Amino acid sequence: MPFCRHGHGGLCCRLYVCAYLSNPITQGGQYCACIRSGYKKSHEPEEHSQHNIMVLTMDDDLVYLCSALVVSVLAIAAVQLLKPRPRLPPGPLNLPVIGSAHRLVNALPHRTMRELAGVYGPLMYLRVGHVPVVVVTSKEVAREILKTHDAIFATRPKLMSGDIVAYGSTDLLFCPTPGDYFRKLRKLCVQEILSNDRIRSFQDVREDEVRSLVEDIRAAGPSAPLDLSRKIYKLTNGIVSRAAFGMKSSKAEDFVAAIKHSFVYSTGFSIPDLFPGFTGILSFLTGMRRNLEGVRDTIDGILEEIIDEREKILKSGRSTASEKNLVEVLLGLIGNEDFGFPITRSTVKAVVLDIFAGGTETSGTSMEWAMSELMMNPKVMRKLQGEIREAFRGKEFISETDLRASGSCIKYLGLVIKETFRLHPPAPILVPRESTEACEINGYVIPAKTRVIINSWAIMRDPQYWEDAEEFRPERFEGSRMDFHGGCFEYTPFGSGKRMCPGFNYGMASMELTLVQLLHSFDWSLPEGVDRLDMTETVSLSLTRKTHLMLRAVPHAPPPSS
Repeated sequence: MPFCRHGHGGLCCRLYVCAYLSNPITQGGQYCACIRSGYKKSHEPEEHSQHNIMVLTMDDDLVYLCSALVVSVLAIAAVQLLKPRPRLPPGPLNLPVIGSAHRLVNALPHRTMRELAGVYGPLMYLRVGHVPVVVVTSKEVAREILKTHDAIFATRPKLMSGDIVAYGSTDLLFCPTPGDYFRKLRKLCVQEILSNDRIRSFQDVREDEVRSLVEDIRAAGPSAPLDLSRKIYKLTNGIVSRAAFGMKSSKAEDFVAAIKHSFVYSTGFSIPDLFPGFTGILSFLTGMRRNLEGVRDTIDGILEEIIDEREKILKSGRSTASEKNLVEVLLGLIGNEDFGFPITRSTVKAVVLDIFAGGTETSGTSMEWAMSELMMNPKVMRKLQGEIREAFRGKEFISETDLRASGSCIKYLGLVIKETFRLHPPAPILVPRESTEACEINGYVIPAKTRVIINSWAIMRDPQYWEDAEEFRPERFEGSRMDFHGGCFEYTPFGSGKRMCPGFNYGMASMELTLVQLLHSFDWSLPEGVDRLDMTETVSLSLTRKTHLMLRAVPHAPPPSS
């Protein structure tokens, strides 16, 4: 028979609870409390027994409470473990904390993603830092994202560069949601800034700047190689500055340099953007916030100065409707309620920022790649030059009016431009989107708040859709209905759907005129001692050459008479 230390046997109680309790009344003496329903040992003082029972009851409640809590936690954990998880697309193993970020650091993302897609398929899941990412590398899945479920995937992820530089993401590029504001802003841009009539109104500006480029190249002479990259960017800066501001600003070069600097942080792969919960501290530690704020201050200071000057011109009545530049057009809309939202000074600056970003970086880059591919493919160069020189025989300078009148006489030019955009799209991976809700595609679930990347570059080089996909062969577009409007999902150099670039025609006008004039006026060759061009890429917001394009230009047509 079991006994406790105080000799209370098992006959006393069926439940043995032996506690050594301090007895305040008996100056710390210890006694045993053996409790059974309705039982109290005679040697225990009455008041002590009541106190001890109360303490033991409280201890029991605490044990029961803790036990219930533990059981509840275990039950919840079991439910979570047993709960069927959404079937995510396949992807590589993610490392703790950084996920797959190490695969994209110091790499060309579009090429790295194509290599991974070769292993895991055209719909691939990555975790980059703390951000879930889905990468699309097939036209079939691209159609699902850009057309079938466009409403779910039309949102932009929140990026620091958009918040700081793009006036709180109030521009078209970074505007987070395709809601009422986005639709009305896009309508404003399409009707007032990017319409065919508005683009044509700057014909004289483009022709004047291209003429200056030709004269500049002639003046350099044929003996020494010239930096065609630098001259093309000078051209595009001049065109956009005059179209936007009505003049070549002395600070335009600083303005464009600041925009290009911001592109480095606009890909969505900067460290602070990959760890949303720690963006503040990481942007401070990496210096990203300080750099972006410096870029913003430069851009905003130049825009404020130019806007002030154009406001004075508008108030003085010295500007006519036919001569208005884009800033004046936008300033004239401040307070206008026709578009259904308040047009403010910040709206004006955000739109001008987009115009410069697209009109300088992407237009100049595309011209560079076109000339690079023509140098790499002499047969294509000779065929295009022959077409141009035959169509404009006897002309020293070709105008846009001449281009429109030539019609099908320079059909090959359009094919060359299309093929250039296929191999070298301005944005190799379309600007990231973000899902607003869970969506099932190809049997896989893409959760809400997942960043979605369309690898347009990989799709446009996929041998499944393109014969001899890596070759520069403009003839592939002969008889094809493919255009730049995003209806064919194997060819989306400017995107598709709600987020498609609305201003590609703006850059196309400059590109056509410039290429025609350069190929009409000069015979081009590589510098002495150079056998092959370096075609290495680098990426900011657009896909650019890593090295400048250095060429020799020998005048073909005589210089214009004075």
